[in-house]
Amino acid sequence: MPEPISAVFALLDARELPAWLVGGCLRDILLGREPKDWDFATPCPPETVREKLSGAGLSLWDTGLKHGTLTFWYRGTAYEITTFRVDGPYEDFRRPQWVAFTSSLQEDLARRDFTINAMAYHWREGLTDPYGGIKDIEDRLIRAVGLPGDRLQEDALRILRGIRFAGSLGFTLEKDLALAMRDKAELLLRISPERLASELKAMLLLPSPGQALELLADRELWPYIAPEMSATVGFDQKSRYHHLDAYRHMIRAVENAPPDLEIRLAALLHDVAKPAVWTTDEQGKSSYRRHETTGADMAGKILDRLRFSHAIRDCVMMLIRHHMLHLKKLSDADLRRMLSDLPKPREENLERILILQNADLLASRYTADSLHAYARFSRRCRDILTSGCPLDLGDLAVKGEELEGLGIAPANRSKALKAMLAEVLQDPEQNRRPVLLEIAERFR
Repeated sequence: MPEPISAVFALLDARELPAWLVGGCLRDILLGREPKDWDFATPCPPETVREKLSGAGLSLWDTGLKHGTLTFWYRGTAYEITTFRVDGPYEDFRRPQWVAFTSSLQEDLARRDFTINAMAYHWREGLTDPYGGIKDIEDRLIRAVGLPGDRLQEDALRILRGIRFAGSLGFTLEKDLALAMRDKAELLLRISPERLASELKAMLLLPSPGQALELLADRELWPYIAPEMSATVGFDQKSRYHHLDAYRHMIRAVENAPPDLEIRLAALLHDVAKPAVWTTDEQGKSSYRRHETTGADMAGKILDRLRFSHAIRDCVMMLIRHHMLHLKKLSDADLRRMLSDLPKPREENLERILILQNADLLASRYTADSLHAYARFSRRCRDILTSGCPLDLGDLAVKGEELEGLGIAPANRSKALKAMLAEVLQDPEQNRRPVLLEIAERFR
């Protein structure tokens, strides 16, 4: 044990409070990883735990008292300690109807989800591993405690947790657990959108999210998370620029992107509209016209259903809407208008667009021409931003407050400013007072 944890054990022992380390921290130690959290469990009821730790002068928080959990602060770190418990029947496929405290470590471990999370360690008694968690770690296997169907029926979110663990650790799903995940997939409809979004976010931010995303498709889970994604799985893009089906192309794009939530969400969803907009001409050539704009709208609806914040939704929609721009023949005026419309911070959002475009490109059968188009688009956009050319109303040579003195009614001032900016975006040389005042006169 690390020295701080040994010190916690010594503290608890001095207060005559028997305790075991439990859960994910033991899994991480056995894998040679640094645990994120240290959780303890004890046979003592919560009132006894509070009394003994209060006597040590520690700060305490009731972080989950009805489930027997207290948090204490020791040497600058927060630790949770939970009374052993058994769970009653699960009424909503997520939480037990009741919990009862017990003095049995075995009963406490029996209620846990996966064997790699169902171990306990006592500094004198050593490691308790009743379900073979160590062997499953050695075999790189995610296996349920008890019958997989029962574990998933109790808490359907365990379907996604198991897949996240597999993706995070590079483990394989045990066969019966994998079958149960598909069999119980419909129970995900009973899980709150926020919980689904939280697990999806955690998967996307893994160092290598590809395995978890593959398992979502393999276990046929997308119909219960975002049904629109189901159509992309196995969808042949019939394009010389793509060697992967639409779904696996998007997975590859996610893996090519940095661990930025908005960029990875955009990478995951950027071609979601392709099956919906796909057409072929007389020669059998496939086309996906405006899939970026349709895809942005579809992504927005998905993220709204999953209760992502409006800020995240808007950013992802903006990225998807712009992910094809480097392949279009845009004039300098078109680029200035695009940059003017970008939400601020403009430079940061441009970089996000470029990162998504690069991730998309690397997931495709790219050619020298497409690499050149991307490099040229990047250079042109950055040149415009560094040139100092006007992109905002505040950059105009005529300010909004001057319009009142020109006798322009309040209802027309916004229109006048927009007209002036449109002229300047078309030709920055027109950002001169005489030119702009002449435009403003039209609105008096």
